[in-house]
Amino acid sequence: MSHHHSSGPELESPLAKFLISGGVTIMFEALGGGHYLEMIKILKQTSNDPYLTITKRMIQHKGIVGVLDGFVPWGGMQALIKGSSFGWGQAAGQVLLEKLDVPLNKWQRTIISGGMGGFVQGIVMSPMLLLKTRVMTDPRFRTSGGFFATSLHSLTLGAELVRKEGAISLCKGMGVFSFKRFLDWTTRYAFVVLVESFVKTDSQQKLTMKQEMFCSLMGGTLSALSTVPIDVMVATIQQANKAGKKVSVIEIYKEQLKSGGIKGTLQLSTRGLVARVVHVALTTVMLKKCFFMVLYFYF
Repeated sequence: MSHHHSSGPELESPLAKFLISGGVTIMFEALGGGHYLEMIKILKQTSNDPYLTITKRMIQHKGIVGVLDGFVPWGGMQALIKGSSFGWGQAAGQVLLEKLDVPLNKWQRTIISGGMGGFVQGIVMSPMLLLKTRVMTDPRFRTSGGFFATSLHSLTLGAELVRKEGAISLCKGMGVFSFKRFLDWTTRYAFVVLVESFVKTDSQQKLTMKQEMFCSLMGGTLSALSTVPIDVMVATIQQANKAGKKVSVIEIYKEQLKSGGIKGTLQLSTRGLVARVVHVALTTVMLKKCFFMVLYFYF
């Protein structure tokens, strides 16, 4: 295979990006701490306990393997689909923008196609995120059985949910989540481009891999800070104690404003911020840069 390499979207085929992005994401989530970061973020957003207390509760009954609660099967499936659906959606968005011959420059196409990838990712991922969030926020899963018992119990959760709440319940929060993923990836790509423009001494400068990874980390961090309120809402809507209830984002904020005032509302909006910033920053590097690294070495 040849070692030609280029750093632009012209190399991106939907199938290649589907396969590579899926593989990179599942490795990061399972072995790189991604699932643990997301788990403590969701538990922080739905309980507001300190991170240390949350972690202790995770490992109290099952040991270190407790941090993988919800990963089998829903987290693993979500990780695979998260990477591959985003990769396919983003590359397909690039192709669509090319075909429509929309008058946009390279970076505008990258940012918009990133948002399109995020939207596709949101639609595909939402049911699995719902099931994973239910496992993470349901106290039954903290105390019962070991890793395999929890995984088997998690597997039956989907059927239990459909039986009790109807098949449509799997789509709970899908609209908010798809919009969130569109905002997530639009802002991630936009902030990466913004940071790159500050790092470059002139517009034609080619960044080193280290500089590109730094820009991705910073872009992901700024994106996480700007989108954390809607992220909290998704976890709040999908948590176990909201099962069977119709939940409105506006009503949640109205109630919070009434009971906790502006300070309480701000605290709700920024729950899990540290875990989210770390997770988003690392995910942005994984999906934005590792894809090009794989292409460079294998194609």
